[in-house]
Amino acid sequence: MEINFEFQKERKVGDFLQSFIDLLKIILGHFVRTVFSISIIPLSITTILYYFLSTKITFSSESNSFEDFNVYLWGGVLSVAVLLLVLYMYGICIEYFILLKNQKNTDFTGRDLLTVFRSHIGMYVKFFFASLLVMIIIGIPLGIAMFIIMFIPLFGSFGIGILFSIIGLWFFCSFLFYREGYFSLSTTFSETFNVIRKNVIQYGIATYIVSFIFQVVIMMLTFIPALIIGLISYNFLEFDSSFFDGSLGKMLMTLGALLVTILTIFLYMGSVLANGIIYETAKDFKYGDRIYAMIAKLGGGQ
Repeated sequence: MEINFEFQKERKVGDFLQSFIDLLKIILGHFVRTVFSISIIPLSITTILYYFLSTKITFSSESNSFEDFNVYLWGGVLSVAVLLLVLYMYGICIEYFILLKNQKNTDFTGRDLLTVFRSHIGMYVKFFFASLLVMIIIGIPLGIAMFIIMFIPLFGSFGIGILFSIIGLWFFCSFLFYREGYFSLSTTFSETFNVIRKNVIQYGIATYIVSFIFQVVIMMLTFIPALIIGLISYNFLEFDSSFFDGSLGKMLMTLGALLVTILTIFLYMGSVLANGIIYETAKDFKYGDRIYAMIAKLGGGQ
C-alpha cells in the first residue's frame, strides 16, 4: 500500500505532533503486525523466564526468598533477556522506519524486515558499545544539569523530561546518520550534534510532547481493563500472603510483567516514529534535496 506522507520537510513543534498522528493512522496496523510477527519467539522466551523467576520467589514462607542467590542469578538473566528484547525490537522498529521512508509503501513483510536487520546487526552492536562510552563521558555534566533543573519551580520535572528527550533524540539521530552512511561511528555523535544543535530545544520539546501524549493514550487504553481485573481479583480470588505462591498467582505475576514489557515496547515503537520524523526534518534542514538525489543514484547509503 502506498503511503501519502512527506518525510522530508521542515516542521515546527506543532507540526511534529500532527505529522506523528498522521503517520500513525496510516501504518499502525501494518506496523504492529509486522514487528510482532517476528518477535513472537523472543517474547515467548521472555515470558518463560518471567514465569520461571516467579516460581523461585516465595511470599508466604518465613524465610525471605529474595536472599536466595538463585533468585538474584535468575533475576540477572531475566534483566539481560529483557534488555536484549527491547534492543532487538527497537532495532526492528528502526529498520521498519527506514524501509517505510525509502519505499514509500508498506509492501514489505516481517521476513523482509528481519533480513535487513540481520544484515546490519554489526552496526547495532558497535553503536551500542559506542553509546555506552559516550554516556560515561557525558554522565557527570548530565548529572549536574539534572540537579540544577530539578530545583527550578514548576518547570523542573518537565525540564528533566525534555533533557532526556534531547539525549534520546541525539543518540537516535546519531545512529541513523551512521546507519545510512552519512557519518562514521567515530564522528557520528559530534557531527549529529552539530546538525541538530540549532533546533535542539525545539526538537526536544516536540519529542517530549509526543512521548507524553503516547504514554497517556496507552494508560487510558489499559486503565479500565486493569481496573476491572483488579476488582475481580480482589473480590473473588481472595488475595493473601500465600496467593502468589499458587499457580494462579504465578500466572498473574507473569502476565502482569509481560504486559508491562509490551507497553514499554509500544512506547519505544512510538518513539521511533516520532524521532524518525525529526531525524528526517533535521537531515533535510542540513542537506536538502542534493543529498537525496545522490543517494537515489547510488541506490541508498549503507
